[in-house]
Amino acid sequence: MNEQLSQTLQAAKDGVASIPAAAAVSNVTSWHSALSGVPGAETLVDHLAKLKSALESGKLDEAAKILPGLGSETEKLAAAAPAADKDGLMQLAKALKG
Repeated sequence: MNEQLSQTLQAAKDGVASIPAAAAVSNVTSWHSALSGVPGAETLVDHLAKLKSALESGKLDEAAKILPGLGSETEKLAAAAPAADKDGLMQLAKALKG
């Protein structure tokens, strides 16, 4: 499994709401950079940008509202992901959807 994905799943093991805001911003920034320019990931990248902005502004309720859509987009991207990452992406999608 991709190391970044593994770290994200570990951070979210107690639920994505349990991730400290600063760590979440760092993680979101990393994913945004990794997925920018990836064909088919445009909507996911847009959700990540909105999530980062909400987290940095301290608008946690707004950030929480973005998570289900982010989960749905992650699920879509998982279909085209390398076999080694599919299960992890589906786990992440489920965590994001709540």
